[in-house]
Amino acid sequence: MKRLFFFALLFLSLPKQDVFAFEDRRTVELMLVGCRFQAQRPAPVRDAEWSQSFECRDALRTIVADGRRQPKFLSSCVPDSVTEHEIARAVVQILERNPERFKERFDIRATTALHEAWPCP
Repeated sequence: MKRLFFFALLFLSLPKQDVFAFEDRRTVELMLVGCRFQAQRPAPVRDAEWSQSFECRDALRTIVADGRRQPKFLSSCVPDSVTEHEIARAVVQILERNPERFKERFDIRATTALHEAWPCP
């Protein structure tokens, strides 16, 4: 019984943490920083800018690769001739039109942005 009381007391003394209080690295607001760097030509200079740029680049590569497999209302057909910088620039321009939606998930908003820029026929 003493052990149970001890563990209960130990558990109650731990600091309470909200499991949903972490900062989501995949919101539009946070990913847009790297996408702005990715959209630059020439490329960014600082190491932190490179890592943020690559994070956006990798996310956009996945979204572009999945673009044709999306439902018709979300599908995008980005031509092979379009560079990664142009893709990032288009996504940044479209996403910046709606700053009230910056807390939403980047992958969903970027998918809709690519559909707006390059919809499938």
